[in-house]
Amino acid sequence: MSKSKSKSKKSGNNTSNAKNIKALINQNKMIEAQNAEAEKRKQEEAEAREQAKREKLEAEQAKAVTADEIIEPTDNAAVAAENEGEKVDTTKSGSEPETADKKDKEKLKQQKLADKKKAEKKEKRKFGKRIKETVSELKKITWPSFKDVVKKTGVVLAVVIFFCIVLLVFDYLLSLLHGLFVGPAPTE
Repeated sequence: MSKSKSKSKKSGNNTSNAKNIKALINQNKMIEAQNAEAEKRKQEEAEAREQAKREKLEAEQAKAVTADEIIEPTDNAAVAAENEGEKVDTTKSGSEPETADKKDKEKLKQQKLADKKKAEKKEKRKFGKRIKETVSELKKITWPSFKDVVKKTGVVLAVVIFFCIVLLVFDYLLSLLHGLFVGPAPTE
């Protein structure tokens, strides 16, 4: 009877060991899958950051091109006149002539105004961010209790009074020493 019990215990241990091994294998597979997903997400995030950088660089280059873009006149007389320093209207309409320089200047003014507005908004955001950071730091402060404040104030006052007395004594002794060397002050 004891042999049959030990055999059943061994077979029970074998099945529980097999279950534990299977559970560990499944757990390892899940961890590997999670790691693979995390690595894939990291790669996608890195690609998205690179794409955003490229788009930002392209936008900055486009702004630089539009700011530096020069509208060239189409006829040879206008080119010759511009080379001599004259401003020529290349439009054929009978209304008020408008040169390419005026158009370029207007575009630049609009661009500068837009950049200035963006900078102002950015400054406002920075200020708001600073306020939020300050408030969060103030929440972290542990303020002393009233008893601590009274004790520390008393210590400060005691030290100040002590040094006042020391300075008064030192001043008095120096004035006596001065009186010995110089003599009494003349009275009139």
